[in-house]
Amino acid sequence: MFTRKKWATRLPAIAVVAAALAICSGAAAQTSVAGSGRNFLWTVHAGTKVLYLAGSVHALGPDAYPLPVAFENAFAASGTLVEEIDLAEAELLTAAPMLLAKGMYADGRTFDGVVSKETAALVASRLKDTGLPLAMIRPMKPWMVMLMLSALEAQKAGLDASLGLDKYFFDKANATGKPVVGLETAESQIDRFDKMPETLQEQMLRSTLQELVAQRDSLKTLVSAWRRGDVASLEKMLLSSFDSYRGAYTSLIVERNRNWIPQIEACLAKPAPCFVVVGAAHLVGPDSLLTLLRQKGYRIEQR
Repeated sequence: MFTRKKWATRLPAIAVVAAALAICSGAAAQTSVAGSGRNFLWTVHAGTKVLYLAGSVHALGPDAYPLPVAFENAFAASGTLVEEIDLAEAELLTAAPMLLAKGMYADGRTFDGVVSKETAALVASRLKDTGLPLAMIRPMKPWMVMLMLSALEAQKAGLDASLGLDKYFFDKANATGKPVVGLETAESQIDRFDKMPETLQEQMLRSTLQELVAQRDSLKTLVSAWRRGDVASLEKMLLSSFDSYRGAYTSLIVERNRNWIPQIEACLAKPAPCFVVVGAAHLVGPDSLLTLLRQKGYRIEQR
């Protein structure tokens, strides 16, 4: 029988990896990202003020480093690191209890009783590849199932969130005494899932299932596009899974981008530049942070 206590020893690793991958929708691979040409990094100009905006790859292997010098230079020139959340909040002992408390049904409902038969069948098929029994996910809400499947896929691919771009710069900021600011809290990210209507949670789960299949087949292509700063290719690859699930796209991408804009603009009032790191999916498409900033009249230069 699946219990919260039984899952407690497994959930922390799942929580941290999945939150990075599923929330932020970034590409990932165990390959070097060093190279020539443009990077997935921009300078935002407001008169004489600037900030740096980087698209994050949230899980990498050790061969990903050293990074292109443009990233290192932008970080060195900045006075503050701004990320989606202050990763200190995502410590295992903090994230796991929140997920356990919010990600499980406490009223007798079950996952397979809430979602459609088709979705339940897709998840059951996916679980066969993991060796985990279907009974294990029955107490989970659909968004929690999404996080679990994302984390399992990451582990299967040998990816490590501790080597992700945002974690790399978070550790570097701590080592150098550079302030770290979060655009939102870890709890607000979890609440964004938990407060979704169940129909939208199911849409998000279906979108993630599609994305995981696509990434399995085209991971090298994704990372290659990221390495050369190919916005058009990444837009197509990262956002295509949302085509049939616009509610999930609005909640996970559009609303968060709009919420972050005032905080990003506030960075331009600081005496030293901010180095802003967000998931790559937030920097592509018609609702991206770059699009919103251009609409406000800022001059943007890809580095």
